[in-house]
Amino acid sequence: MTSMDFNDIAGQEVLIQSLKNAISGNMVANAYIFNGPGGSGKRTLAEIFARAVNCKDPDNKPCNLCSSCKKTIAGANPDIIYIKPSGNSIKIDQIRRLIGDISVKPYESNCRVIIVQDGDKLTSESQDAFLKTLEEPEGNNIFILLTENYNTLLPTIISRCQVHNILRVNREDAKSVLSGLGLGNDEEIEFAIAKSDGIIGRAIEILKDKDFRRNPKEYEELLKVILEGGREELFSFSEKIIENKDDGIKLLLFLLSFFRDILVIKDDKGSEYMINKDISLNIIERYDKKLREESLFEIIDLIKQIIRSADFNVNMKNSIDSLLLRVLEV
Repeated sequence: MTSMDFNDIAGQEVLIQSLKNAISGNMVANAYIFNGPGGSGKRTLAEIFARAVNCKDPDNKPCNLCSSCKKTIAGANPDIIYIKPSGNSIKIDQIRRLIGDISVKPYESNCRVIIVQDGDKLTSESQDAFLKTLEEPEGNNIFILLTENYNTLLPTIISRCQVHNILRVNREDAKSVLSGLGLGNDEEIEFAIAKSDGIIGRAIEILKDKDFRRNPKEYEELLKVILEGGREELFSFSEKIIENKDDGIKLLLFLLSFFRDILVIKDDKGSEYMINKDISLNIIERYDKKLREESLFEIIDLIKQIIRSADFNVNMKNSIDSLLLRVLEV
């Protein structure tokens, strides 16, 4: 766990103030849902909140200096419990063990914080068991469920939680955070922001992954396949480059930046504003001639929809194939 505090979280001012008020007013709820796409900072925020709840400093929570904060930062606080999927789901046996573990008082802190990672992967049986702990809480326990789509949870669970949606971060806030981390130069940071769709965690991954910074040659080949209009070849090619959800996200973020580049060309803003300067000029010019501005906006909106729907566990491959067909049509 890092020693970050609330001041290090960008773009979530309303949520953070709400959490601070709850702590200072001694009105922390029994259960929370932090909902947002992967990489949006849900776990980091949950860890800071857990540390702040048990901080011994009366004024500055978390202080990161008291014994409780130091143990939490070191990952050695017995009153911070993590639950995460075993395989593809959080199973009822895990919840039963949890219920047993939290039936006693916290070891040394004011309260025990249970952080449920991928909370939307609780099975139906697990949810039923978990609901009982919310309906009949024992001890001083605080539950934080981290979800990408909290609507998969039982309405009765949701109604017993405070739900907070993690917002996408605007460009200026993202630039400030990424510059402070020292992970890249200005050009690389702008590239990561453009490709991350306001999700800081994704931008950090892009900056750490130098292979991501260079557009893979296979993406250029895909652009050629679309231009040539062969459906079978298109499906075959997408099968080859999309092996998992992460591959799909990378492709979508590339396509988003590429079609934005075409808009830049159409607006005569100059190549210095382009992100994908290493894509063949011939390909860029052909797309510029074939696509009207209205079609470009339609494609960009569709890409954004698919990126957001990826947070709801839809079939990524089918969604991307439909997108590619739509691009081929227009």
